[in-house]
Amino acid sequence: MKLIGITALMLFWMAFTEAHPLHLSITNITYENGKLKISMKTFRDDWELAYFHYHGTVIDFSTEENRKNPWLSNYLEERFSISRKKGEAPMEVSIDTIMMEDDSMQIEMRADLRGKPNSLYIYNALLTDIFPDQSNLVIFEFKESETGMKFDHRKHGEVVELK
Repeated sequence: MKLIGITALMLFWMAFTEAHPLHLSITNITYENGKLKISMKTFRDDWELAYFHYHGTVIDFSTEENRKNPWLSNYLEERFSISRKKGEAPMEVSIDTIMMEDDSMQIEMRADLRGKPNSLYIYNALLTDIFPDQSNLVIFEFKESETGMKFDHRKHGEVVELK
C-alpha cells in the first residue's frame, strides 16, 4: 500500500513538472599559462532534484541567494575534481560565478597549477548518484588541441596528457 502511495505521488509530481529527457553536463576546461579555466553547463532542475534527494526539501536555484547555499559548492567539490594523478589530493578549484540562463545553470571556476605536470586526472561524477543516465562531457583544451571525454555512472575519471 505504501509503495502504491509513493508511486502515485511520484506520477502526480512528474505530471506537473517540466522534466527534460536528458541528464547532461558539458564542461570546457582550458589550460593556459599555468591556469585552468573551467566552465560547466548543466540543467538547473537537475541540481534542485539532487538537493531534494539529499535534504528532502525543495530549493529554487534560480535565486542568487539559494545558489550561495554551501551544499552546492560542497557537492560540486565532492563530485568534480582535478589532480595531478589518480588518488592524489585534488587541486583547489574556486567558483567564480554561477549564472542562470533559462533552464540552464553555468558554473565558472578556476584553478592554478604549480609546475608543469605531464598529465592531469579529471574526476567527474556530477549527478551520477541521482540520475543513472547522467552523462558528463568534458572538453579539455591545451595548446592547439582539444580532448573530449565522456563520464557516466560507470566511468568517473580519466587522465589527460599535457604534451
